[in-house]
Amino acid sequence: MLRGLFLGALAGAAVAGLPGNPWVALAGAIAGGIAGWKLVPARAGFSPWSLAVLAFVVPAITLPVAPGADMAMHVALARGLVHGVLSPAWPGVRVALYPRGFSALVAALAPTGWAEAGLLAAGASYLVFWAGLAAILEALRTPAARTMAAVALLLSRTPQAFFGWGGNATAMAIGLALFGAAQEGPIAALFLAGAAATHPMGGCAGALAVLLRREWRTAAWAAAGLGLVLVALALLGPALSPREIHWIRDYAGRQESAGFGVLGDPANIVTGLAAAVLLWRRQFRPVLRSAAAVAGLAALFLLLPYAGMYPVRFAPLLLVAVVPLWAQAAAAQIPMLAPLALLAALPGHLRWYQEASPMATREDLAAIRCLRGTVPDGAVIDGAYGDATQWIPALAGRPITRPHQHVSLFDETDAALAKLPSPSWRFVGDTLRYPPAIGPPPADVAPLCDRHLYKR
Repeated sequence: MLRGLFLGALAGAAVAGLPGNPWVALAGAIAGGIAGWKLVPARAGFSPWSLAVLAFVVPAITLPVAPGADMAMHVALARGLVHGVLSPAWPGVRVALYPRGFSALVAALAPTGWAEAGLLAAGASYLVFWAGLAAILEALRTPAARTMAAVALLLSRTPQAFFGWGGNATAMAIGLALFGAAQEGPIAALFLAGAAATHPMGGCAGALAVLLRREWRTAAWAAAGLGLVLVALALLGPALSPREIHWIRDYAGRQESAGFGVLGDPANIVTGLAAAVLLWRRQFRPVLRSAAAVAGLAALFLLLPYAGMYPVRFAPLLLVAVVPLWAQAAAAQIPMLAPLALLAALPGHLRWYQEASPMATREDLAAIRCLRGTVPDGAVIDGAYGDATQWIPALAGRPITRPHQHVSLFDETDAALAKLPSPSWRFVGDTLRYPPAIGPPPADVAPLCDRHLYKR
């Protein structure tokens, strides 16, 4: 019941937030929460081992900002949602509809501070993914579904590695879609619509799980919810130019291809052991079923770039294919094996998630707070793409010369940036996470804000 309330509120806010009005998004959250509370059936049972997924909110304490340039963009979108613009990083860019679902959650958490809100929303994305994975495993009658979902999420490289580059909205969208695929009747439409409004590609990925249900009434509702939002975005959202379509296809083929190693060695080893155990027991059907699902996904990964989609964003579906195999092999031993599996997952979780490196340090954040009181509204700030300059629109609301752009708005953002006045300030972050550097700051100007800010 609580899962339905929370995820329904997220989905409702995502759909209602498409036009960019924060009060409409709030109303959608309330309506979605009530619908989820009333229409998602309560499920018996509690898994103490699933509490391990709370590790995903630990970076809200240990990191200054969420890693990845994408997260600087999402938090800037959240700031824009609150202040009535698309993003302070893209001044003058307007679209009738834009997928702001993840940013709506950041905006709701904004009273904690923009940096903290981004970190909390990022952590919540993996809790949503766990809830969706657990729900679809329950629908597939997987033993100890909630425990197995927690083990799978912490053991697998995907989607944990999304955190390092800022793909948390994708994880949230897939989780919402998986949760919707596990429901029955009209409520499925809410979660699939919310998934598409959070991240259209993630929503499409998670929606494939509907095919496993063999419950065509639910599939029809899910397709209606997903399709309605996708059609609305196609008609009223950003229109892709030939340049943007070419970039997407090229990037999908070169940078976001997905092979059998995408889940990481620990998950692949567990899958191999589970298959061996079941074959030794002469339980061939679950092995063949899982192998067919993995083969089907591998074939899909090869085709996705031609459709303008990124295979890596679909890779978390591999967990839906292999985790039932793990559970069946473990069978009655799950309660005994769960703590051992979570302990074995710890090194990978630390490497892929907890030790991800953000673009800004705490000293950078102090300098950006100083910048807010020094740089007048509307003044343009120059800085490298790959350092803490990227966080200035999100944390201070000032435009910068090299903001992270979404591919669907390359043309519009480039045109808007060309109209900006010349930068009158220069910011220098402590670390350069992504090249290239842009040269040293002015040597004949006294630095401000602890040597981070220079007047040009």
